[in-house]
Amino acid sequence: MTQVWINGEIKPAENALSAEDRGLLLGEAVFETLLVKNGVPQFWQAHLARLHSSCEALHLPLPYSPAVLKSGVLALLEGAPEGHSVLRLTVTGGSGGRGLVPQTPSPPTCLMQISPAPESAPSLRLMMSHQLRLATARVHKTNAYLDNIMARRQALAEGADEAILLNQHGRVASCAAGTIFVQLGKQLITPPESEGALAGIIRGQLLDMGHAAGLDIGEGLIDPDALARAEGLFVTNSVQEVVAASLSSGELSDGQKKQGHALCEALPQFTKF
Repeated sequence: MTQVWINGEIKPAENALSAEDRGLLLGEAVFETLLVKNGVPQFWQAHLARLHSSCEALHLPLPYSPAVLKSGVLALLEGAPEGHSVLRLTVTGGSGGRGLVPQTPSPPTCLMQISPAPESAPSLRLMMSHQLRLATARVHKTNAYLDNIMARRQALAEGADEAILLNQHGRVASCAAGTIFVQLGKQLITPPESEGALAGIIRGQLLDMGHAAGLDIGEGLIDPDALARAEGLFVTNSVQEVVAASLSSGELSDGQKKQGHALCEALPQFTKF
């Protein structure tokens, strides 16, 4: 039976969430997804910092200290098999009942769960989605994922693996489940957050490096026509880290796959929690 950590207790996943939870009814929730390698969550501090930032932006209190959350993760990981798994940490508005803003403040729901990690994709085929990602000051990881879902469904229906989303200015913003990097010569460029890009954890690690795998890494505006002339495309997220990609009409070279692997190898590896 699958178990989850919810508000400080380990419970069966079945019936763990109230039917009145605002995350379920209204999408009032933020979340983080972490890759767990051999029992060690990767980039835990960075994910926790982003979670706190998102909670503050959405006025969701997070009543549990890092130590309490860590103990919950350890409890979930007890007896877990070696290898890779995925940890998701979700904070919702709690069981506040009807109304956009509850008349009586309700404590949040804090939920953590462990799932098997999907097989790592050796490469991805990308297509341009008709879904838009608005260019805003800051994108948060909320449960309002309908645009991402529709973009991914469109990609799969057209024989691709992942979708590229443009913003209202017609420039590249992100992928449905990750951020995108474009290699132009020796430069590796990703859209800035102001273009609608999520402040991705792996994205941030690559930007902090500045140089990796023989490339200069930075932010820049990306027009769609740059994708076709790029020497390489890479999709990053916390579960698959860095994956080489190509447009659905193009082929991926062995060199691009090796470059993606080299970027992945350049990331820090955490062996203690």
